[in-house]
Amino acid sequence: MKAKSIKGKSPEEIKSELSISMADGFKPTLAFVFISIKQDIDVICNLLDQQDIQIFGATSSGEFINGDISNGGIVVLLLDMNLSHFMILLEDYADNDPQALTKAMAMKAKEQFTNPAFILSNSIKVTDAVELGEPVLRALESVTGPDTIIWGGRAGDDLLFGDTVVFSNKKLLKRGIILLVLDGDKIKVKGQAASGLKAVGTQKTITKAADNWIYEIDNQPASDMVLKYMGLNLFHEEAETFYPGNIVLSLVREKGEPVLRSSGIFNLKDKSIYIPGGIKEGDMIQLTLPPDFEIIEEVSRNAETMKQNELPDGEALLMFSCAGRLVHFGPMAGEEIDGIKNVFKVPMAGFFAYGEFGRTHSGNNEFHNNTCCWVALKEC
Repeated sequence: MKAKSIKGKSPEEIKSELSISMADGFKPTLAFVFISIKQDIDVICNLLDQQDIQIFGATSSGEFINGDISNGGIVVLLLDMNLSHFMILLEDYADNDPQALTKAMAMKAKEQFTNPAFILSNSIKVTDAVELGEPVLRALESVTGPDTIIWGGRAGDDLLFGDTVVFSNKKLLKRGIILLVLDGDKIKVKGQAASGLKAVGTQKTITKAADNWIYEIDNQPASDMVLKYMGLNLFHEEAETFYPGNIVLSLVREKGEPVLRSSGIFNLKDKSIYIPGGIKEGDMIQLTLPPDFEIIEEVSRNAETMKQNELPDGEALLMFSCAGRLVHFGPMAGEEIDGIKNVFKVPMAGFFAYGEFGRTHSGNNEFHNNTCCWVALKEC
């Protein structure tokens, strides 16, 4: 399998780059398209469709090839993968139960391939997205088993926090689930969910929670506990307008590494914290330290270990990094991307997402916050 990555600030630039990439006889069959919601998605789809290239597409909150991050642009990873080794499924959940729809899609995948592997994205209304995280993973696993390979990221919208879009050749959906189904016997898929953030302090128990809101931690008001950790003592007027930024919690798992959970909203009237990922009463958490350069080095080292031990000859690389990570890391986000890309030295593309899908080290498939999930592909 051959791969090439291209980028542009407009459909016209992508058209030119696509022509250049195919000038040597390269004939891609599959394109990963990560694109700003401000761009004309229809034009890009028509351009690729005219070349008989199947599309796995999602809107982004920043997109990149290599460590070159664009905001408002378009990136495309082109592959000449054998057409018999993959299929794309795209369905609308606007009038359907997302979990039931995902199960039906998984059944189609299982009918096509004995050992399917998935690249997953979905579009969401950001304020109403709970069922499009962990429940989607469990719906896939209910059909194909807990050892199923699943990687991906939810579509973004340039941090506008409204509607996002997933798409394929002739269909764009604001309430959609898209699956690239790979024949796991023909395509090697190896990835890693990398955070690098360090947990600090003692483990604490979520003692009261409902509908993704944490009300009490160790029987104390949740926001009070976190504000104390931050060293803040707010006056009433300050508290009414306080926005906490990207505070990250480390959620302890019985199996495998911890999973990160971001806290984006405080409700200081009832002293609760909203978590855009699965949490429940009884979960054990720790707070985390802010990122530093050691995180970048650790993520790169782990990628090097994965490459040497499991996929030394990968042919293409995808990355799904949290939009919160871009805000949290600042300029270091590009260095992290470059660090992983330089390990594999193959064409790559990725985007900043509203939540990521991937398996933790020695653990389960998880829906992540503030995590960088990368996946390498090789055709057998």
